[in-house]
Amino acid sequence: MPQALSEDRLAETREKIVRVAERQAVAQGLENVSTHSIARELGWSATALYRYFPNKEAILAAARARALNRLSEALEAAIGGPGDVWEISRAVGDAYVAFAFENPDAYRLIYALNQPDPDEYPEFSAALARARGNMTLYVERMVAQGGLETDASVLGHLFWAGLHGLITLEMTGKIRSETLNFTSLRHEMMRALVRGTRPRPD
Repeated sequence: MPQALSEDRLAETREKIVRVAERQAVAQGLENVSTHSIARELGWSATALYRYFPNKEAILAAARARALNRLSEALEAAIGGPGDVWEISRAVGDAYVAFAFENPDAYRLIYALNQPDPDEYPEFSAALARARGNMTLYVERMVAQGGLETDASVLGHLFWAGLHGLITLEMTGKIRSETLNFTSLRHEMMRALVRGTRPRPD
């Protein structure tokens, strides 16, 4: 009979499995990840994984939850940092960009087209809600304190979509110009979005 695992050992081993799944999902494609491929990289039998996860889908949902929570930790540190609403907004953007380029496997996994049903995986659902909240919380403060006339949730999602689009272009080598680069495009995009929400004189 297998020896019972302590909570710490269980969490540590689940983390190890999830890291392998994250790497394989990006390197091989989600459809090519299997319990056998994960177990093989770990030097285990496939049946050993079932002590920690019921199936591959649960492993990948946990991998996404882990990635989302790491992103949220970076955003929350920026949101709680010093400065006015505009300085914090820039810090949140910087934190998001840094996470994407410093953790490309995790970032790509977050946005892979084939996503699990959040209703089936509470840990993933909670991590997704946390990330969504962090991507709009600082915008709510911008609207409340910065004199912007817009719905904070709409503007937050526009910032999110725009930044993700630029990051994807940069990661795939699509920004190739002598006059344009990722940083200049990012700042101009954000300025344009903010300008469009400022009150217009009568």
